[in-house]
Amino acid sequence: MSDERWHNKETARRYSRWKMIGARLFPPSFPQEIVEAVGALEEGATVVDLGAGPGLLAIELHKLWPHARFICVDPSEEMLKIAERNAAAAGLLNFETRLGSAEAIPIDSDSVDVVVSQSSLHEWEDPEIGLSEIYRILKHGGRLVLEDYNRNWLSNWKRRILGRFHHLDMFKFVVEEIVGMLKEAGFVDVHGKERGLKFLVQAAKR
Repeated sequence: MSDERWHNKETARRYSRWKMIGARLFPPSFPQEIVEAVGALEEGATVVDLGAGPGLLAIELHKLWPHARFICVDPSEEMLKIAERNAAAAGLLNFETRLGSAEAIPIDSDSVDVVVSQSSLHEWEDPEIGLSEIYRILKHGGRLVLEDYNRNWLSNWKRRILGRFHHLDMFKFVVEEIVGMLKEAGFVDVHGKERGLKFLVQAAKR
């Protein structure tokens, strides 16, 4: 997340609280979709959560892949501190955080089995560079599963109503645009689908 507001301690804490409340009220389906897309992982496989925020996605994935190693990457130190506390409270052992952006992921090339990203793509400064960085750190055959807000969902009447209460910058892409960027970056087995408010894409490194 490149937005400066996430570097503010109170903003980061407030965002984390709302994310946790939302997860309790509406249990997320994305972790299960990731596991269905990727399949079983070998013990010690490395999963990177890019734009991890408070680390909730990694915590949910740990329940499904308990023997995997998780690395949460985020450009906000405050968010990573919250992620570390949340992970410790959830009992994650093979877990670490790294300060970095999508455009400069602080991870070695060809070293990661899975990269996941939830609702952070629209905040990347340069999505094409970010997707190329993901390709770089994945092992051959490694997979990316990404979810973000769907611009096609934002009809004119929704834009008028939501625009009174929120900035609509999050609705930046449609799935076809991201599928095209993934193919341009060298990914294969690229699939994308709209799911109303959001879209989901998955791809593999050649």
